[in-house]
Amino acid sequence: MDSLPKRHALTEEEEKRLDNLIKNRGTDQRLDALTLSYIEKVSGKPWKDETVLEKIRHAVSSQKDAYWKEGERRVVQYKGGYSVLAYMAYQMPGYVAEFTEFFVRLIRDGLIRDHIRVLDVGAGPGTVTVAIARVLDQCEGMTAEVTALERSEIHREAYLHVVPEFVKKTGGHVTAHKPVAADIMEKIPDGEFDLIVCSNMINELAVDDEKRAEIMMRLSEHLASDGNLILLEPADLSNATMLRNLSRTLKQRGLTLYAPCNDIRGVPCMVSPCWTFVTYEDIWPTKLMLALGEGEEKYRFVNTDVKFSYAVLRKDGHRRCGYRVPAAAKRARLSQLKKHLGKRIHVTVSVMSADIGDAKNYLYLVCDGTGEVPAYVALPAHHRNPEHEALLSAPYGSVVAIDSVLVRFNKDQKAYNLLMGPESFTRMIVGVAGPKVPDKLAALKEKYGKKPMWTGKGRPQKNKK
Repeated sequence: MDSLPKRHALTEEEEKRLDNLIKNRGTDQRLDALTLSYIEKVSGKPWKDETVLEKIRHAVSSQKDAYWKEGERRVVQYKGGYSVLAYMAYQMPGYVAEFTEFFVRLIRDGLIRDHIRVLDVGAGPGTVTVAIARVLDQCEGMTAEVTALERSEIHREAYLHVVPEFVKKTGGHVTAHKPVAADIMEKIPDGEFDLIVCSNMINELAVDDEKRAEIMMRLSEHLASDGNLILLEPADLSNATMLRNLSRTLKQRGLTLYAPCNDIRGVPCMVSPCWTFVTYEDIWPTKLMLALGEGEEKYRFVNTDVKFSYAVLRKDGHRRCGYRVPAAAKRARLSQLKKHLGKRIHVTVSVMSADIGDAKNYLYLVCDGTGEVPAYVALPAHHRNPEHEALLSAPYGSVVAIDSVLVRFNKDQKAYNLLMGPESFTRMIVGVAGPKVPDKLAALKEKYGKKPMWTGKGRPQKNKK
């Protein structure tokens, strides 16, 4: 970490300002105002005009329909002014929040210089540039020069409306050039970049896996020696697993996978399928979302989730986690779970999900890089005790040791379950504990009251208050 030159060291005041930026889940009022003004520029009417809102609703629905198609039927295109308005209304607020928090993590990891040259591939209306400007507005002495690459003319027009004015309103820490009109499959701008970002655009490339890998390797040739190639994709099964397979291929071709995967066993990861993604807190709906979502179908136009899959790739061998499980440690490999069925074992794993359990159980996807099928750690809420907190508070991508888990195989899900009980013990190996996870048992008691008490006669009766 100390070998990285000119990286920015956050001051205590900057840390506080960035914490406040992330904790505020409302969208940026400056961005909202620019979005609404662009709607009025394109439509020639007030943004709240019902005919305008209805056209945006139709465009949002069309984009979502195209997005969920698979195979050769899936073609995501942006044609006509209302398609970019739909993107700005439905997708852009969450994507800005996504990259804002993600970029802060890169700075805190010591990966970002005081001045960075950024290549934003598939820039759209300026999501990444806006997020970088929001962050650097909180950091004195940090600047960025952004080159945006965008093949869609209507997205470039939106970029020119939003980005220059937004950058001006956020302290001028970012220099954003006029977006380059080019397709990544045909042209990559000359130059060397400290940060190359592909945000939610790889899935829109109508190419096979081999071609995707070739394009990413060509991009990596433009990375500075300590630069970062950032790949972000939606959290759905198809795109998240595509990104995991792509990052695995790029690692095989010589790039370093800095995060989120940890090479704790020093072997090529073969888990398939690998559906893993990070979850940030929901954002508040924008005024535009609320206007679009009036009526019975609010859920179709209000998009507040911030969930995504990511990969950070480098050329210098530097990884976020350098920990390796000692060869002499009595920790079972996940590749050997089959021979431990029905037994209690000790494991050391990377935590690759937030809690994805139901109201009665905590559930986490885990990995040590050796297994070929997914593995999950499950903890019934009524068994939770202080010895389990290292797992429950573990941030995405951290490494945790877990003692005494019972190995089971779920035939329906084709996955292993590692069941924790009162005797299970956890400890953090790599990572810093996050916020305390809500007590599910307490929530159930609050919702349903105390458990019925058996009196010995007839039916169970409720406890008397």
